[in-house]
Amino acid sequence: MKALNVFGLLVIGACSLQACQSPESRAPEKDSSSVDSGAADSSTMNSMATSGGADDSLKKADITNQSGVEGDDATFMKKAAIGGMMEVDAGKMALKSTNTKVKAFAEQMVADHTKANNELKAIAAKKKVLLPEAYPAEEKAHLDMMKSMTGADFDKHYIEMMVTDHDKTIALFNTGAASADNEVSAFAKKTLPVIKGHFEKAKTIKAGLK
Repeated sequence: MKALNVFGLLVIGACSLQACQSPESRAPEKDSSSVDSGAADSSTMNSMATSGGADDSLKKADITNQSGVEGDDATFMKKAAIGGMMEVDAGKMALKSTNTKVKAFAEQMVADHTKANNELKAIAAKKKVLLPEAYPAEEKAHLDMMKSMTGADFDKHYIEMMVTDHDKTIALFNTGAASADNEVSAFAKKTLPVIKGHFEKAKTIKAGLK
């Protein structure tokens, strides 16, 4: 009887320590490798997301900075390009004039502004600024209208146009001369005296026209 009691106590003790412990009460041990793996995956995903964001930012920066000058400088160059084209094309039309002073002035416009236009194109290409190759509608309509004019009417209109345009061009090139970009500023400063000379000549010729 005592032996039985001892045996029973042994069985109960063993049951309480191991065999009788229910599966629900035994929490499974965490697999440290799986935890580490999950953390690594999360870290990788975050890294990829961060890297992707950086790439997107760089792409946006590249698009924003594809021009090598500030917005005001690009605007100056584009306006100067349109004005320069008009001076050349209007000058070529004025070569038909029978007025020697008007014709000589037109020849100077074609020569001087062709040179300036080429210099501007070189700077724009270097700065990755796309200059307009066609006229805005208003300028095109003006030039088309001039093609139908002849004689004294053409001379008067052309010279008055040159006075008005060069007055505006001087103001435009003064803004270009104040540019923080050395090449843009140097171009504007170099061209300003030429434009001022055209302005004074145009005023003198205008005063002599009837």
